[in-house]
Amino acid sequence: MMAENTEPAKTEDKEETEFSELETVDRISTQHSIKNTLMLAYSSLGAIYGDIGTSPLYVLSSIKYPNDVPAQDDIYGAISAIFYFFIIIVLVKYALIVLTYGPNEGEGGQVAIYAKLARSLRTGPKGVIIPGTPERSDAELLKRTETTTSFISSNKAPESWVKKPAVVQKVSLISLFGCFLGCSLVFSDGLLTPTTSVLSAIAGIQVAKPDFDYVLVVSEIVIIFLFSIQQLGSHRISHLFAPIITLWLGGLIICGIINITQHPAIFRALSPYYAIKLFKNVGIDALGGVMLAITGTEAMFADLGHFGRAPTQIGISCVFISLIITYLGQGAYLVNHPENLSNVFYLSIPGNTGSSQYWVMFVLATLSTIIASQALILGVFSILAQLINLDCFPKLKIKHVSASYVGKVYIPVANILLLIGVCATTAGFKNSNRVTAAYGLSISLDFLVTSILMMICMTYVYECKWYVTALFGLIFVPLELCLVIANMKKVPRGAWFPLMMCAIFLSFLLFWRYCRDRTVSKQLSSRVRLTDLYPDYMINDVVDLRDHTLKGSDEATPSLTDIDHTSNPIDLYQKVRTRFGVMKRNLMPGACVIYSDTPHQDIVSPNTVPQVYAKIINYFGSIPALVVFCRIRVLSIPTVPSEERIVASATKIPGHLKCVIRFGFMEEAQINEEIGTQILDEFITIEHLQNYENSKIPLLHVFERNEIRAKEYGVDQQTKNPLILVSRFVRQLLINHVFGPIDAVFQHNDRCVSWPNQGDDGEKIFIGGTTVI
Repeated sequence: MMAENTEPAKTEDKEETEFSELETVDRISTQHSIKNTLMLAYSSLGAIYGDIGTSPLYVLSSIKYPNDVPAQDDIYGAISAIFYFFIIIVLVKYALIVLTYGPNEGEGGQVAIYAKLARSLRTGPKGVIIPGTPERSDAELLKRTETTTSFISSNKAPESWVKKPAVVQKVSLISLFGCFLGCSLVFSDGLLTPTTSVLSAIAGIQVAKPDFDYVLVVSEIVIIFLFSIQQLGSHRISHLFAPIITLWLGGLIICGIINITQHPAIFRALSPYYAIKLFKNVGIDALGGVMLAITGTEAMFADLGHFGRAPTQIGISCVFISLIITYLGQGAYLVNHPENLSNVFYLSIPGNTGSSQYWVMFVLATLSTIIASQALILGVFSILAQLINLDCFPKLKIKHVSASYVGKVYIPVANILLLIGVCATTAGFKNSNRVTAAYGLSISLDFLVTSILMMICMTYVYECKWYVTALFGLIFVPLELCLVIANMKKVPRGAWFPLMMCAIFLSFLLFWRYCRDRTVSKQLSSRVRLTDLYPDYMINDVVDLRDHTLKGSDEATPSLTDIDHTSNPIDLYQKVRTRFGVMKRNLMPGACVIYSDTPHQDIVSPNTVPQVYAKIINYFGSIPALVVFCRIRVLSIPTVPSEERIVASATKIPGHLKCVIRFGFMEEAQINEEIGTQILDEFITIEHLQNYENSKIPLLHVFERNEIRAKEYGVDQQTKNPLILVSRFVRQLLINHVFGPIDAVFQHNDRCVSWPNQGDDGEKIFIGGTTVI
């Protein structure tokens, strides 16, 4: 008896293993050996740490002191403040806490934190599967028999007030707004950081050659070169830049050690007493300069998807040691030469200003400063890729540039737009001093937003005790509020620019999310129930496909007619309801693949069909003998074997099939003639197609394409309120002339079909209408 009870379970487990093999691989995180981790840590030096690694060029001279010539205790106080802010914010907050508990599926940035929150609160964007959500395999989804509106209710009271629906809803909105605000701050910083780094680097030439007057022109050329090589991918660029940053950090250590030997007592600066004394004498204004020592930290978190957590943590540890030795060395030099504060870095290089070591450090400083902008560029790519996957940004084309790591991405359109923005910003500011005056405010705000999102994440995702969350907030939020207040004083001197750009980016993200939410809601509500198309169809007639074996298992796929004649009589689908009334459904020779605006619902909702299918029935009363509802899915593995490319299953309607076509992230997600033949091979030839060879069956690709239009207000909704009239006009203008055209260009997937030797979409047909939002 025991053997009989356990054997069927083994068979079932075997079949489920076969069905979901690729999905299991898809969910497995990339594992790295120690050697690979160290290599990634080395590569991260050239991509992430150029910004924070070049801070010794200007930090000590940017800090406000009680007097123009700082005293010894003032110098100690500056070094002490840099040391403890680096420890508290960079190492403890970001490297230890945020990099450990903030990422989502290996990705970093505020979008990753929001994704974790949305998955936990179950309040993510409509129609979007949040990365990391436990998802049933494609085979299980295709065998679904219940409707997607099914739900499980519970009378269990919420455990605490923080989990009440009203509170959760508000928290979800706050976290989404915080996510967009953080992304907008990074985008605005993405305009300033390349501008600052390149202008500063090229302006350094004037130190050696004062009559050099082509700083702006050369800077623009360098910026164009920097963005043109982004198509090589972060892995190649990081390998190219890593040796330069490594030599730079090594040079900093050597210079620092030599300078420390001239004043070993500088280690007393590691006492917090001197930092407190400096703030007591100068006030919060000193933080504006101290914060420049930790710029680039936000990019470290955003770039996490390119290198991973462990390599990033190893990299920042090495950079920390190098920078602290450098700051101690500069402090030791200033104690003996306080009058050289304005150019402390170059003057503290051992030897004369014309010595060989001086010129080596000068060249390394120039190259490293140029490289400093790389961190923000890669961060923008990572954040945009996550926003696109969450349907919070237009679906720009994402290129994966490494088969070993899914997070290494390049977005061509974003690269061009960022290039134009940086070139314009550089031309506007013209010199590095003006940019530096505007630098820092967006970064300090980004620190604060990240802390708030992490506190929400600790409460709802990790369910930490309230005092743990409170302790996190009490340690970091006051410090970051002080940084924000100190940098707010830069607004009249240029910090208004990042605030303005942040407001523009934030407005666009909120506007896009609002429009997409309305559009997806309309698309989901426009799906048509089978009972509305087939008058004889009864909702109770459910076909349980779970007992039918799909292709790829030990048994062959059952024929559609076998399924239809047993549990779902074909007579139920002989009559259709059209605009001309109820009439007999006509079957035309051939096959069609339907790509709707709600492809996931086509797979998981057995009792509804997309509106594009209903329109064909409604207007023509006939359909091809074979109809395939198709969903294209990109997995987080590099390639998918051809035999595992398609997972298909029968639907309730005779001659109708639903399938998932899967691609690896390194593959071009395109349906060509070979895949078209595979689709036809997925089912046994039915009666109306018996006279055709599979390769000769006419195959048409049907795309749903609707024009997005703003809602028109009727006579009964007229008003004389000028504010309402203006808001309605602006809403219609933006939806009709901004969102609609962009959505039409980027949201549709008709480019996924590529048929050789067929001119101008010869195998495609577009059916749609107007979607009013």
